[in-house]
Amino acid sequence: MSGLRERLGRLKGPTAAQVTPPPLPPADGEWAQIGAHVHTSPAGSFIMRRRLYGADSTHGKYRLRELSDVAQQLSCFHDHDAVVRHEDLLFFDTETTGLGVGAGNVPFMVGIGYYTGESFTVEQLLIRNPAEEQAMLIYLQTLLERFTHIVSYNGRTFDWPILKNRYVLNRLQLDDADLLQLDLLYPSRSIWRNTLPSCRLSKVEESRLGFERVDDVPGSMAPTLYFQYLAEKNPAILEGVFIHNEHDIVTMAALATHFGNLLTDDTEHAAVMDHSELEELFRTGQWLDKMNRTAKAQSYFDALFHKLMSGASQANSTEQENALLQLAAFYKKNGQYQLAVDLWIRWIEIRNASIALQIDAYLELAMYYEHRERNIQQAIYYAEEAWAKLWRRRSLHRGDKKQNEVEEALEKRIRRLKAKLSKTASPQSTRKAKPIYVSEGLI
Repeated sequence: MSGLRERLGRLKGPTAAQVTPPPLPPADGEWAQIGAHVHTSPAGSFIMRRRLYGADSTHGKYRLRELSDVAQQLSCFHDHDAVVRHEDLLFFDTETTGLGVGAGNVPFMVGIGYYTGESFTVEQLLIRNPAEEQAMLIYLQTLLERFTHIVSYNGRTFDWPILKNRYVLNRLQLDDADLLQLDLLYPSRSIWRNTLPSCRLSKVEESRLGFERVDDVPGSMAPTLYFQYLAEKNPAILEGVFIHNEHDIVTMAALATHFGNLLTDDTEHAAVMDHSELEELFRTGQWLDKMNRTAKAQSYFDALFHKLMSGASQANSTEQENALLQLAAFYKKNGQYQLAVDLWIRWIEIRNASIALQIDAYLELAMYYEHRERNIQQAIYYAEEAWAKLWRRRSLHRGDKKQNEVEEALEKRIRRLKAKLSKTASPQSTRKAKPIYVSEGLI
């Protein structure tokens, strides 16, 4: 595979080649203790810390070089057909002095990561005082010209607007019209918002990427430590902040690989689907369907359907019931009515002994048999079953306005269905006889 990537790289020509990061100056001075140095340019100076990850570097369960094989799948995040290459992605994260997006919030550290071939470089830019901010921004501005995408985690609404404000305040031009934002927070929330206690990047990397931080400095502590550094001028105070920011950048590269694999139409995730929670299976399939990966989405829905119908899941009854109704609603929306019916019936089997108020499955089945199958008797059966459920709960909800409205609607449905059934069951003799004309008799 590596040989193929090398040949493809040569075919792309010199215009696609990325600039190799210049070698670092010898580490000396007070910043050498944390692997950083003073970067000087005509615009001024600031602190830079650079880390290089080789082709075989891993982060959790992923090798960083794997992104080169699946980066093209990330193009479906946007409504265009442009091919995405891993070398076109700039991973971006900031550490700021506050949480707002106003002018008073300063990004004192900007972390970036990018690929050169199969190697991954992390650069962290730090300002020791406000006078160094312009030099840092100019350096970043020059670097941005090499990339087409900004990859972040909540950067589209937080980090990037803050950075743009700093360019305005420093009277610098930042042309980001052609830069596409690829924010990994949104797919993470789509898939894991109900299965993880939090969608913070550190939680996602620990539970889904297999990387656990040791003695990590929380991002919320970064402003405090920076102000402590400003007071004491000891670079060692910021070592934990540098490491935290570095982990964020590398985790985003691994997470981009994870989503690229999910978007790839293959069957390699069969084992993952077997061990996934019911909610995660559904949310992943739903997200894949939204990203126009219909075949891959169907494989997740099929795996979930099999688990629910076979009783193979170890989830508790509440989780199973929610998954049954969610998947049934999805199948109904997509016209797969028989699958939806199977799930509603399965839901009723699980909830048969319960006196809970939920009657969704009964009503769905009543509507299905009335309008799809034209089986009025079966529709009445499920409508009356729903009524029986409500009756058993009436003493607990007496005077409840919503309860009364549901009862009235259900009674109206039952009356209408029975009236419809009586019409279809009327004997032929009661119908008005068609007159027989002389001409017809002769014939």
